[in-house]
Amino acid sequence: MNIDRTVTLLRLPLIVTLFFALAAPGVTVEIESAPAAVVERFQQELISAMKAAEQLGYRGRYARLAPAVRRSHDIAAISRISVGSYWDGLQPAQQAKLVKTFARLSISTYAERFDGYSGERFETQSSGDLSADVAGVRSLFTKSDGGEIQFDYLLRNDERGWRIVNIVIDGVSDLALKRAEYAEILSRDGFDALIAALEEKTAANAR
Repeated sequence: MNIDRTVTLLRLPLIVTLFFALAAPGVTVEIESAPAAVVERFQQELISAMKAAEQLGYRGRYARLAPAVRRSHDIAAISRISVGSYWDGLQPAQQAKLVKTFARLSISTYAERFDGYSGERFETQSSGDLSADVAGVRSLFTKSDGGEIQFDYLLRNDERGWRIVNIVIDGVSDLALKRAEYAEILSRDGFDALIAALEEKTAANAR
């Protein structure tokens, strides 16, 4: 299980500070609150796929995790935020293509990285509101060797309910990494190059 590769490069001190506040007295709420329930249900799906990883293979893990990712993650919002101000300059067809391509990459990344089980587990540590429609959930992932990885989930609430819009892993913001990478590709090579880069990453995950 190669989740350690996600802990690289860029940090967002402000977001991390907000999540640290979740553990403060008076902020923590019951873990069965809606945001925590969304995160925990998704994590259960991950563990289930990990336990059956060998039998399922990559394609089987992809198929099992696809509905879980689409249900728990706001793929459209993540796609939009990932390209920042470039989003408004895209045609509707390009926006739709980006969201579809990004969804496949997201699912394939989970399927590739969570590829085995040796007793790993997630444990919710805290959950709390950051604003009326934004919440944070802190979770601890314990590896088979006893090592620990901290996951801080940022969720947003809309008419569809609570959905994940960012994950900070040991202080590393996944969304910040994407914004930096995607903006560089768009500014240098354009939209088609970004789509090609995402599709190449998806194909690499399947190998």
